[in-house]
Amino acid sequence: MATTRAVSSAAALMKISDRVRAMRKELLLIQQQLADLAGVSDATVRQIERGTGKSTLKSVLSVMEVLGLELEVTG
Repeated sequence: MATTRAVSSAAALMKISDRVRAMRKELLLIQQQLADLAGVSDATVRQIERGTGKSTLKSVLSVMEVLGLELEVTG
């Protein structure tokens, strides 16, 4: 079961990273601009977009909020 959860978590993280990157580009923002608006570092935005998993949930949610994205949690 732990392996399944890890794969699911990785897949979810990549989905978030893809949506963040796509929306940032759609809004014609560079990573630094998004970082400034979200109150995080540009390195944090890069980590989120790469899906490295080293960002805090608070940072991810801040970035998503600026982009008008919502996080949906399902069981």
